[in-house]
Amino acid sequence: MASEYFPIICWQLSDDTVVGQVLGTGLTVVDTSARRLTKTASEQIAKAIREGAYLAPPDIDNPALHYYNIDVQLSYREEEGVYPLSETTPFRVAAVHGDSDEAGFGQCFLPYLDEDFYYYNIEQRRTLIEHFTREFLQNQTPEQAYHYIMPSEPWLDMARVQVSARQKKSIDDYAVPEILLAVADPMPMPKKLRRQVTRLPDVAWERAAEVSRVGEYLLDGRSNILLVGAQGVGKSTLWNEVVRSAVREQGDVDGEPALTVWRTTCQRLVAKARYLGEWQAICDEVVAALAQVNGVLWFTDFVSLLNTGGDAQEDSVAAYLQSYMRRGQLRVIAEARPQELELARGMLPSFVHLFETLKIAEMDDAATKRVLRQYAGYAAANFTVDIRQDALDLGSQLVNRYIKYEKNPGRLLRFFGECLKNCIQAEIKTITREIVIEQFIKYTGLPEILLRDDRALPEADIRTFFQQRIKGQDALIGQLCAVIQMFKAGLNDPDKPIATLLFAGPTGVGKTAATKALGEFFFSAGQARNPLFAIDMSEFQHPAQVSRLIGERNKAGKLVEHVRSQPFSVVLLDEIEKAHPSVFDMLLTVLDEGVLADRFGRVTDFRSSIIVMTTNLGVEAGRGPGFLAGEEGEVSVAAIRKHFRPEFYNRIDAVLLFQSLDHGAVLAITRRELALLQQRDRIRQQNIELSFSAPVVEFLASVGFSKTYGARPIQRAIEKHVVGAITDLLLQGKNVKAINMELEGRKVIAVGR
Repeated sequence: MASEYFPIICWQLSDDTVVGQVLGTGLTVVDTSARRLTKTASEQIAKAIREGAYLAPPDIDNPALHYYNIDVQLSYREEEGVYPLSETTPFRVAAVHGDSDEAGFGQCFLPYLDEDFYYYNIEQRRTLIEHFTREFLQNQTPEQAYHYIMPSEPWLDMARVQVSARQKKSIDDYAVPEILLAVADPMPMPKKLRRQVTRLPDVAWERAAEVSRVGEYLLDGRSNILLVGAQGVGKSTLWNEVVRSAVREQGDVDGEPALTVWRTTCQRLVAKARYLGEWQAICDEVVAALAQVNGVLWFTDFVSLLNTGGDAQEDSVAAYLQSYMRRGQLRVIAEARPQELELARGMLPSFVHLFETLKIAEMDDAATKRVLRQYAGYAAANFTVDIRQDALDLGSQLVNRYIKYEKNPGRLLRFFGECLKNCIQAEIKTITREIVIEQFIKYTGLPEILLRDDRALPEADIRTFFQQRIKGQDALIGQLCAVIQMFKAGLNDPDKPIATLLFAGPTGVGKTAATKALGEFFFSAGQARNPLFAIDMSEFQHPAQVSRLIGERNKAGKLVEHVRSQPFSVVLLDEIEKAHPSVFDMLLTVLDEGVLADRFGRVTDFRSSIIVMTTNLGVEAGRGPGFLAGEEGEVSVAAIRKHFRPEFYNRIDAVLLFQSLDHGAVLAITRRELALLQQRDRIRQQNIELSFSAPVVEFLASVGFSKTYGARPIQRAIEKHVVGAITDLLLQGKNVKAINMELEGRKVIAVGR
């Protein structure tokens, strides 16, 4: 029996809990002491090898634990933009590395960031550690970055594993082609042992027929296979199950190595290419290495093969690999969505024709219910958490009704997986209907009143909510109420965004305030992030700039990136009339079908979003700031219709005309802005009571309102006259419990009590 040594990074989680990551294997172990942890790790590695997993120690001679202090620029994100902190934040990063004298390169692990990389020159090591750390943490908020601080001082240990000659051969075979280790992961991956991580089991429940059918193609030794299905149907899970079954079922054949499968992405395959022609050389090395281990290459990003490499599809990675595939020197398995397949057929049909295309349909309701029951059993057996049947039914109802951007069973398992994770952390042993509603609120931001059909939502309550936030626009609040009531009743079109609205009016009459209020009502109940995402459309006045919205090649645009990461939100397209007509063409399918597909077939779903567009068109027809009732309103609508093509205008659900602000509305806005001062840090922390005399309010309303800019300058006036006076008073060092703002002449005075 030969021995192999696997490095483990360990840390104390609590008094009786020690956690260890077995570097280079994907294994995480938990035990009650450091001594027991090492023994448990050795047992689990040996078990995984016996079950057919290809595990080998990392390419490190004499691994050692080192620490690096890396300065990272953290930022706060608000609706107005990203605000970096004035100073960088130092992070103490743990790294395990060592040089492989025989291989001529080294490997480095950053366990707390879940990153690892190879380096070929020792001088590159620190630079790469800084790069990966900053890439991971850059622009995160301090709250987000806090989760990646080391929970305690880690240490490095070694797990000794005895391997039989047969097992040793498979480990050596796996370790020989180092190029494969650099660009791909061996499959099947061993199951992670830390239960909090494995709350979503990698099991293709109710897919036995598909597993058998795809497995036959995989084991025939010839086919390239493409699984095609919508997001959430379980393509990746199905492939994992197929690969596990294939490795388990294939027998020993004299003179022929066993089938191995290597999972990668196109970006990872060519990431090390630094100059023209190098990625082709990397592909040549990978194909040669796969031949040594009877390997199949699994791409999880099929469409990226066609847009990576050269400028045209004929120069892409797909075009380069297809010559190997035609000669039978390379087998590829992959997964794609239907839209991606159709686009690929138009871009490079010769590549698509090399694949056996197998369609994976969404599960029907009966099969989905059986999957949920199996998941409930899995949660009870592995986590001692009971998911009640009525909670399963309610969760299914909410997910199927509100989460449009995924299919079953993926969207249901993802939601209940999030419920399970939160219950484990809170030490809750039963998932009830109340917990499902609470978790769904956090998951989407939708308020409870919109989720529960058994609770009425009177229009008066909605009006009160908006009247507190929007001043001087009572005429259009009824239209906002109608949008909410239609959604509450479940009568909005499920194949369009929740609402597409055009807010028309000059600057400073409340268009942005109304948009914020709409986002606050719909999506701010459970989300930590701001539900409003604003884009200044005056930045997109050239057709080439559309790519900044959608994206190009493998980089998503700002609009697509936001909606994919936060589908439940309000998207504000500010000053829409200033955008190039090609932007309107791009938005047609968004407004009509709720989806946006780029030229590579990648789909972004807007059906859980509200789209608000603002415009100043027609302002010149009015008399003063804002629209007036009667003819001027009609003139404004006519100007809007004249600017936008009918096919675009007719896809908008409602046009809301904002009225001019009278003196009472300006005073109400001023009072509301003054009330918000009570939330400033120093005022809130010391519980200082602020009061404002009537002359102060009148003065601020007069100097803060502009016929050109409306009520927008009021905030600036408050900062200048009120905040400045309060600052002078507090800097005197007096113990102030209350501040009254008085007006002397044309100067605001702060009087402390």
